[in-house]
Amino acid sequence: MNRLALLTPPLLLLLLPFVPRMPSWPVWPGVSAGDWPQWRGANADGTTSETDFPTQWDGSRKIGIRWKVELPGAGNSSPVVRDDDVIVTATSGRDHSELHVLCYDRHTGQLRWRTNLSGSPADPPFRLFPPERGHAASTAVITPKAVVAFFGTGDLICLDRDGKPLWMRSLTKEFGPIRNDYGIASSPIVAEDTVLMQIDHLEGSYLLAADLATGQTRWKADRPGIYDNWSTPVVATIRGSKQVICLGTKTLIAYDLKTGQITAQSGGLERLCSPTPIVRGSVVYAVSGPNGANWAIDLSTSPKPKILWQSKKTGPFIPSAVVVGEYLVVPDDQGLVTCYERATGKELWRERVGGRGRSSPVVGDRVYWTSLDGTTVVFRPGAEIEILAKNKLGEDVAASPALAHGAIFIRGDKHLWCIGR
Repeated sequence: MNRLALLTPPLLLLLLPFVPRMPSWPVWPGVSAGDWPQWRGANADGTTSETDFPTQWDGSRKIGIRWKVELPGAGNSSPVVRDDDVIVTATSGRDHSELHVLCYDRHTGQLRWRTNLSGSPADPPFRLFPPERGHAASTAVITPKAVVAFFGTGDLICLDRDGKPLWMRSLTKEFGPIRNDYGIASSPIVAEDTVLMQIDHLEGSYLLAADLATGQTRWKADRPGIYDNWSTPVVATIRGSKQVICLGTKTLIAYDLKTGQITAQSGGLERLCSPTPIVRGSVVYAVSGPNGANWAIDLSTSPKPKILWQSKKTGPFIPSAVVVGEYLVVPDDQGLVTCYERATGKELWRERVGGRGRSSPVVGDRVYWTSLDGTTVVFRPGAEIEILAKNKLGEDVAASPALAHGAIFIRGDKHLWCIGR
């Protein structure tokens, strides 16, 4: 705790709601309909069963904008929402060593609290691709009693719901510097009472499991032969046990949640992996890296998983895919979307719907996907694509939207936006 530059008093926080689309895939216990408490929502797949989100807005003309607030620093982390809180992270100062966790009121955008911390010494953040991300590329996670955030400085932080620090760990001091060509973007996730953090970098990659209450290590699984990746793991129940599924450097690996032991492993992915896998039952849909194949892998046959199908090499570098009913929708970094028949891998169509992008699509009863220039395309997939709207925000966007309580929350280059009636 001696490195806390310490917090300003609680102000007003804002959280994004998430709702599960089908009871058949894993959801967080205790989340209310509408909450969006972690990267890619409560189901970790970009979906919510909520419907009736806005389809038309214009940020420059202030049409359809409920509120927007200026953020005190840089970052590409996505907003998360729980109850009436919306939380986002940012960094500022020299080499972005000043770390910020911010909580806003979901209804008004008023700041509820802001916690400022001092980061561990780290390399300057990667600056080649605008907008500037600083060290806040990882999305926070909100539990009923805590907020967990991770920064590219290697600092893993747990706060209570009022922003007061509970514990803080410097993974760089404990396990060595994190060397990754583009910085760290993998987000923390919480399964039961365990915080999971995937650190893939040039030397000594690992998956860390820490106690949510104390921050103490429960287990640490070394990942030899795994190098630069930015994928976030997902937790799913496979063959009756909870497993942590990680993509990285040509390999999918599943670990037992309780012990960290490898339960399944499959090759065939690309060298660099950014997208988050999607789980339906025992089947994992994996987007494997830049210009890589898309895979459907059945983990119920582990320790040797069965490859159900793989596509030709048209995969994205950064955006994650999304499942919409019987379709797997895969966007790429150049504005192209490919739609596959989920059961067979048959390609149904491939269409250009927008400009270059880094965000991942999210789904209520429609798909929302935002380009780097801040334009969000709204569409329905099927045997053919139905484009419903294209909406300009007027600000660059590299983060993924969150759908919560009937509103859309978008983190732009300078502002946090709430789009809603």
